[in-house]
Amino acid sequence: MIDSLSRVFCSVLSSDKHGAIDEVIDKCSIFSELSDKPRFIRAVHRRERQQSTGIGHGVAIAHGKLPDIRKPVIALGFSDKGIIFDDRYPDPVQLIFVIASSLHGGSEYLRAVSSILTWVHDPDFRRVLVGKEWEDERVVRFFSMLSSQEFRPQY
Repeated sequence: MIDSLSRVFCSVLSSDKHGAIDEVIDKCSIFSELSDKPRFIRAVHRRERQQSTGIGHGVAIAHGKLPDIRKPVIALGFSDKGIIFDDRYPDPVQLIFVIASSLHGGSEYLRAVSSILTWVHDPDFRRVLVGKEWEDERVVRFFSMLSSQEFRPQY
């Protein structure tokens, strides 16, 4: 199952947050569909310099905006070792979401982020995802949602 998700999921080997973000953008082919990938990378780095996107519990949601994106584009990088994103949340980040969104599509972006947060807020779900329990029914549903880019909350 994991091999078929390379469009939206990858393993991350980098030990720093900017390298990890770049790795997700480079490895997940969904970002190849962007009209200006270098501009997107600069936007994500700029946003990360303004304020870290680490949200705690081993999760970060890095994002950048481009003018010609119609709906959010999201991929997930997984770091076995974890990466320290900032001093505010000292736990290593293992789940690195990267989101490309429109300058003007706030409601779709918020819906996608809200959906991701409902999933990763659940400590049991995070445990099975970080534990690489790929056959767990919730993980299968989550990866299906990520693959389809149709974001909905976990129930």
